[in-house]
Amino acid sequence: MRAPDIKDEQPDVKLPIRLVGIDGVRMPAGQVRLGDSRSVMTVRLGAFIDLPPERRGIHASRNYEPIAEVIKAYEGKAFKLEDIVAEIAASLLKKHEYSKRSYVKADATAFYATKMPSENISYETFTIHARSYATREGKVLSIKKMVGVTVTGMTACPCALEHIKEICKEELAMFDKGSSGQMIDRLPIATHMQRCKGTLLIEVSEDDVDVMDLVRIVNESMSSATYGLLKRDDEANVVVNAVRKARLVEDVARYMAKAASELKVKDGCTILAKARSMESVHGHDIVAFIKTTAGEVRRALATKRHI
Repeated sequence: MRAPDIKDEQPDVKLPIRLVGIDGVRMPAGQVRLGDSRSVMTVRLGAFIDLPPERRGIHASRNYEPIAEVIKAYEGKAFKLEDIVAEIAASLLKKHEYSKRSYVKADATAFYATKMPSENISYETFTIHARSYATREGKVLSIKKMVGVTVTGMTACPCALEHIKEICKEELAMFDKGSSGQMIDRLPIATHMQRCKGTLLIEVSEDDVDVMDLVRIVNESMSSATYGLLKRDDEANVVVNAVRKARLVEDVARYMAKAASELKVKDGCTILAKARSMESVHGHDIVAFIKTTAGEVRRALATKRHI
């Protein structure tokens, strides 16, 4: 006796589901390309499809199978994570003939080495992201893919900095009636600092973007990068340089979007820039988010108009 497949039944409530699938799948992804280097990493994946209103559920194994099959096909080869998710997204629609939309995401922890002024080497971590969206119209598949990173840096608050400068000027004026104000403006006066996570994703459906360029952009958009290893001289340099480049979380998001638009990508390329400041003087975070295209940023900056 063969039991009926509940998932093929019609649901009591006939509503379409935009996305349903599996999440948190971990796979050894072989050699992922990171700039000129290759890194072996474990990738966390999610694979989703849309479900029409007349179907009660999905066959979840058909979401897992494309992940395992594509990962297996790339075994021993160097690849880009965004290409992996694009292949899985296309495979999902082939296995789910009733679906018109699929979405695949992949995230992994990666490393890079950076050299300090003291000649010490510090190994830093970041998260690499890959996203793919596939749609089917008749027999035609359209695939959009994105690659991105999340990098932890730091920001120095420009608001508190200006107020502290005024306090210092008032204090010094009691002893020096001359150039104390100019001296204060030149000194790296203290302000509050916080770690800031910058996430930058960019569409690569028709373009090729180096992941390490995105890491560089996020780091340069901060007041300073953060480092696992800091000797005293390095630590002082990081603090002084951060204060001299004081930025709001809004500044970080804008600088990321601007720098991303300067990459060799087409005008229609989607850019997502998000900055989360883990405030040191507040019990909450501050978040800024921009969704735009490379062309919109280029035109806005060229004409000095708002996006």
